[in-house]
Amino acid sequence: MAINPKFTITLHLSKLIDEISSLREKIFSSSIKIAWKPQMQREAIIRNAMGSSAIEGFVLSLPEVTALAQGKHEIKSLSSTERAVFNYLAALRKIQKNTPDKLSNEFICSIHKIIAEGASHGGTPGNYRTVQNYIVDAFGQVVYKPPKPEEIPGLMDGFVEFVNTRAQDYLPVISSGIIHYEFVAIHPFVDGNGRAGRILGTWELFRRKFDTEHIFAIDDIIYDHKGAYYKALETVRREKEDLTHWLEFYVETVAESLSRAWHRIMRLPKTTASEALSLTPRQEKLINLLKDGDNLSAKDIAKSLRITVQGVHFILKPLLKARMLCRRGGKKTGTFGLK
Repeated sequence: MAINPKFTITLHLSKLIDEISSLREKIFSSSIKIAWKPQMQREAIIRNAMGSSAIEGFVLSLPEVTALAQGKHEIKSLSSTERAVFNYLAALRKIQKNTPDKLSNEFICSIHKIIAEGASHGGTPGNYRTVQNYIVDAFGQVVYKPPKPEEIPGLMDGFVEFVNTRAQDYLPVISSGIIHYEFVAIHPFVDGNGRAGRILGTWELFRRKFDTEHIFAIDDIIYDHKGAYYKALETVRREKEDLTHWLEFYVETVAESLSRAWHRIMRLPKTTASEALSLTPRQEKLINLLKDGDNLSAKDIAKSLRITVQGVHFILKPLLKARMLCRRGGKKTGTFGLK
């Protein structure tokens, strides 16, 4: 079934789009300090995972989510709430490292499998539902009945076709909002649809080169406005599938995310040493290896980069001098991580 989104570019929506354009220009023309960009990326992935999971009732504190992001727990020891957040972190990392130009049912199912494994209330992770599901409110009243299970394959084929052909006719913030809504309206899985829908909305912003630095935490802001989020989704159905109000809400969250990122950049310490540093490809690869919060020894780095330990110390020296990295422990047994 073809997707034909209906909405109006209101004056409010037009002003938000202008505001977003201005903020993006400020952010990317500011030449985000190399020393601080990995830190901002790490904060964004943590806040996105914390916010999106909390929307579904999996609430953890910022320190708890940070510890999960740093790999300080074994999977089998995690509670269901910790597993949900851990999974979302993994899904975010997947779309950061693998953002295909085209969407597929296989890719969607692979994302859902990551999200739902060990943190699902029903269904088989990574498989479209074969039963009817319902959306209920806090009182157990049905507020939305998604499409019948036998309609899911055709609806998802239409969804994938829209994303791959017509989505790029719209501005990235608009197509991201449309993708988010259309996915959760189909509700193709028994559980985990909200998390998967938010992941796909973020994926669209990555695919369209809107958030090239991966520093915007939209899910965190949606959680801050959880009531308005659900109300905006419900409004679409009440207004005969008119997406206008929903898109105004969604674009507001994107604008707020950019505004927070810009204010964060403005508060960053000045580091003249890092401003003058030009990273080599291997140094960039090392920064990406450490971005998830792991600390690595010189031997670990040598193995990952396929160079000698002596070569590792050669590429580490300017990074340590610029205070992009820090050493923890002794010279022989120490590890290296981001500041």
